Parts: sequence; structure tokens; C-alpha cells
Amino acid sequence: MPQQSSNTPPSQKSIAPIGGMLFSYYLICPRKAWLVRQGIWMEQESEDVALGRLLDETSYSRSEKHLDLYATAPDGTPLTGRIDRAVLRDGVLHETKKGRSCQAAHLSQVRFYLWLLKLNGVTGADGAPFRGQIDYPALRRSEPVTLGPQQEEELVLQLRYLGQLLEQPHPPARLPKREFCRKCAFEELCYG
Repeated sequence: MPQQSSNTPPSQKSIAPIGGMLFSYYLICPRKAWLVRQGIWMEQESEDVALGRLLDETSYSRSEKHLDLYATAPDGTPLTGRIDRAVLRDGVLHETKKGRSCQAAHLSQVRFYLWLLKLNGVTGADGAPFRGQIDYPALRRSEPVTLGPQQEEELVLQLRYLGQLLEQPHPPARLPKREFCRKCAFEELCYG
């Protein structure tokens, strides 16, 4: 009798989920996303990250915070996300950010979370799709976010590119030094 192979076929391999934060990192800096996925985590010593966590913890009531989401992308990739705050009765999820320096990535991260809800068939109490909102408490501003068909197509494409990046054996090249990199926890690792 032939023995079963202990190797799992590629279609059945356990794939680590892609989360909203990793997705956002990819949009800001693919190198950072790759390093984080490899288990290299530099944020624990970042003052900016600590300030962001403090802002998140003190800005809103505990009863409306942190909703964990899980879904599967159309290509089978497991997805996960943690929403900062959801007001379920209003059908609005909120993401709290310190500043607007990476606004395009912030918008895409919220759309990623809206997509996870849609993939799970979750709607607001009125049956309408959830809406998103980015809250900038320090700036006393908010930015509404919606998810349309074009943004969904962009998410699928971006996730495909992120998946390809994560399969690479080496990190992508350093980005040309940018103003943003000075505040990044990985700046010293990348530019020494």
C-alpha cells in the first residue's frame, strides 16, 4: 500500500492571514510589510506608535472599541482585521489615526475592513453596507470612507501584489529616503 506524503499540497497549505495593519504597511512601505511578516517587529520602541496607542485608548469609550473580523478573499487568502471602534446601530466603523501623513493608506485600510464585513455578508441595521470613518482626534477632524466596486477591485489587486511580495525570499530594496522614513520604527534598520 502506498504511503501518503507528509507534504501538504500547495492548494492546502496553511496560509498566514493578511491583516489590515500589514496591508496598510504594504501600501506605505513594502519593505516594512515584508520585514513584519518575517517576525521583525520594531514598533515596541517607537514613541510615535506609543502615542498612537495612547490616543486610541483614551479617545473613545471602551464599549464601542475593537471589533475583530475574519474573512476569506476570493482567491482563498485568509484575511483578518481589528477595527478600532464600531457603532453598530449606525452602521459605521471608525479607525483612529494620529495624523494624515499616510492618508491614502489609511483610506485603503478602512476600505479593507469594510470589504471584510461585505465578504461576511454583514450590513448595518438598516440593511445598507457599513460606512467607514477615519477619526483624527488630535486634529479634531474626521474623514468619511465608502467602498465601491472600483475600490474592491483595487483591494483584490493590491492583495495579490502583497501576497507575491510576501513569498519573496529577500526584502524589497529600501525606498529612496523620504520624510516619512524619519518617523518610522524601521528607519535605523533600513538606513542605519
